[in-house]
Amino acid sequence: MEVYWFMMVWVILFGILSQITSRRVCVGEYLGKDVYESRVPLFMALVTFSVIIFFAGMRTTVGDTTAYIKMFNEYPLFQDAHDIIFDDTAREPGFRLFSILIKTFISDNYSVWLFIIAIISGICVMIPLYKYSCNFGVSAFLFVASCQFTWMFNGMRQFLAASVIFVCTGLMLKNKTLLYILIVCVLSTIHQSALLLIPMYFIAQGEPWNRRTLFLIGCIVLAMLFTSNFTGLLTDVVEQTNYASSVNEFKSTDDGTNIIRILVESIPVIIAFIYRNKIKDKLTPIIKLSINMSLIASGLYIISKLARSGILLGRLPIYFSMYNLILLPWLLNNIFEDKEKNLMYYIMIVCYFSFFYYQMVITWGGLEYSSELLKLRY
Repeated sequence: MEVYWFMMVWVILFGILSQITSRRVCVGEYLGKDVYESRVPLFMALVTFSVIIFFAGMRTTVGDTTAYIKMFNEYPLFQDAHDIIFDDTAREPGFRLFSILIKTFISDNYSVWLFIIAIISGICVMIPLYKYSCNFGVSAFLFVASCQFTWMFNGMRQFLAASVIFVCTGLMLKNKTLLYILIVCVLSTIHQSALLLIPMYFIAQGEPWNRRTLFLIGCIVLAMLFTSNFTGLLTDVVEQTNYASSVNEFKSTDDGTNIIRILVESIPVIIAFIYRNKIKDKLTPIIKLSINMSLIASGLYIISKLARSGILLGRLPIYFSMYNLILLPWLLNNIFEDKEKNLMYYIMIVCYFSFFYYQMVITWGGLEYSSELLKLRY
């Protein structure tokens, strides 16, 4: 657990320093007015995320890491990998090909492989926060305190797909539909669940709270709740991936996503709904998208609870919940006056610290970490 506390302290310290060195810039024009927000230096953003990338890349045994290392060590070199790459019965060929190319042309050391994936995932999360968050330091803190960073340690294949599509947020904002769908199809060869992003793309493009968005989301919710075949389809998409076998043993005790997790991930969209009239004239394209993505994430979390499938369906919201990292700081900055804003920030910090402790210590028992290279074991 000491590693994770160190990461928390590092992110808070350099998140604060990044905000101190930030400057206000014009991030675009909306409704005929220039929009100004704080943006941090790229170097400070990289330093803030470097600690997460470092420990994720240096790990040996966290969650499913041991299984991934075994899989990587068993992969042949590229010249001998034809049968494995083109095996019709195996799933996610893109991840196998990506891993084999690294093993053949870069290094056959699994630590190098893990580090490359950690760098890609970490940078792909950092860039949208750097480009779109009005308070990068708070967004980085939320990434750690909400425990979303643990995806880089456990579940890295799905998070690789999720982080790459997160960095493609600009394609959604520019309505580059075909390119976005093409990237999603490619990412589905890394983790098949990424295909869920295609129908959700069209839902997220709508205005927050308009009839079209709410109607479509309502239809999907009803379909998943009352049509067993539809729910089964979603489960099959996740269940037929390579990590499914590692979670089968927990199915009998799986009662769905923890209600506290659902509450934490739903707070931003709840605040956005309560104050929707106050913020409706301030909404920028990225915030509209973030509200809709947050709404989708909350809906999927609730469904995973009702379907008692936290291990399988409960993994799907990660494609959408990262937009909360952009949304929540913006809401706090644009809803509340200075005195109220400071109070809300204090409340937010206390609540997320409490959730971090609850999730990491009580629920996960400290989330054991070890690294052969660093000679660490916790």
